Amino acid sequence: MPSGDLISQLLALFAVLGVGVLLRALGRAGQADAAVLHRLVIDVTTPALIVTVLRRSGIGHGAWGAVAASTVALFACALAGVAVARALGLPRAAQGAAGLVGSFSNTGFLGVPVVLALYGDAGGAAGTAILVDSIVTAFLLWTFGVALAARMGGGGGGGGGGRGLLAVLLHPNVLSIAVGLTLHAAPIPLPVWLEHALGALGSATPTLVFLALGLSLDLASLRGRVRPLAAIAAVKLLLSPAVALGAAVALGLKRPTSEVAVLQSAMPTSMVSVIVAARYGCDGQFAAATAVVTTLGALASLPIVIEVLRRIVP
Repeated sequence: MPSGDLISQLLALFAVLGVGVLLRALGRAGQADAAVLHRLVIDVTTPALIVTVLRRSGIGHGAWGAVAASTVALFACALAGVAVARALGLPRAAQGAAGLVGSFSNTGFLGVPVVLALYGDAGGAAGTAILVDSIVTAFLLWTFGVALAARMGGGGGGGGGGRGLLAVLLHPNVLSIAVGLTLHAAPIPLPVWLEHALGALGSATPTLVFLALGLSLDLASLRGRVRPLAAIAAVKLLLSPAVALGAAVALGLKRPTSEVAVLQSAMPTSMVSVIVAARYGCDGQFAAATAVVTTLGALASLPIVIEVLRRIVP
């Protein structure tokens, strides 16, 4: 697909985000409506999307290479986030938050729908994106991420990482991966009406995700911390995809696997990482503000990343 088509599709999704921002500004919708959309996406449309994608194409060839490249980027940016925050003189709790939000990407709620919108089922791209989300974001967040947050934030908030990891394993998105892969491997035929219903629900995911993000953005959270927010946003939106690209090239990954690894690493901050930061005593307000900045910053950074990929990746 030409880079112009990729960028135009991405800009169309961000236009939907703009509709959400406008509705919030006009008082026609707000955080409560965003919460309803979030729950619908998480519990209904994304599981339908995952089952549909994996049933058709399974996990893409070389997908574990994408997991490796994304993992390298995550650990590098966790260290960079802490180091940058320390260099700026931020307290230890803010350093821990910076490590989390500078490394963990919004790969499931945002990354998978974006990859599907840009690539469709070509080369198992969406299946690769799902695997990256499951391993690099979900599993590592509730293991490495929780350990980092507890160490830097003093372990505040209670709640063990084991319970969080169990909740992840029982999440509808994770269960839908097992269902999708089973249907792909068997293969088990589905009634036509059910197949069409799953397809319709799954295809609604990108639009609902960006509309919900627009309704959720709280610009008031950006006040007073412009310099550190900009620095950590640069780590998340620029350094993370750059490291993933270097790792993908070193591993000899080909398109679209290499592009998926870079795009997943280029996604803005994971909203769940904000929750983990606050739960374990890190600076939750700084983490939330970074999530807003990186989401807005992705408007500019993702088209640049896509163009670089088209010029560099073999």
